[in-house]
Amino acid sequence: MLRKEFDHVILLAHGSPDPLWKKPFEALYNNVVQTYGEGNVSLAYMELTTPSLEDSVAALSADVHQLAVLPLFLAVGRHLRQDVPSQITALQRDDLHITLLPPIGDDVIVKEAMQTVVANHLGKL
Repeated sequence: MLRKEFDHVILLAHGSPDPLWKKPFEALYNNVVQTYGEGNVSLAYMELTTPSLEDSVAALSADVHQLAVLPLFLAVGRHLRQDVPSQITALQRDDLHITLLPPIGDDVIVKEAMQTVVANHLGKL
């Protein structure tokens, strides 16, 4: 059974003015939507492209009260220590609690996948 502690998850990528940069994030988003449904997940960008985090929160259904922001970042830097928490603070409402999750790069599965990719390039697998 799927554990659902959040009503909705926003996948948050950094952003870039280069439209090709968005392709892998859009592909990930489309795959997640096929599995979990469009009402459960959104894709947003922190800066430099749209939709923004603010746009994505504004588009949420009134049924969403527990929201998670999942950064598609490899590590915590200034953006995840300062910028994104400030955005989230500004977006919090009495009827909407927003949780900033650790970046995907902190997940052991992602770390192992990166190690496997490096090992493949070194010919060690």
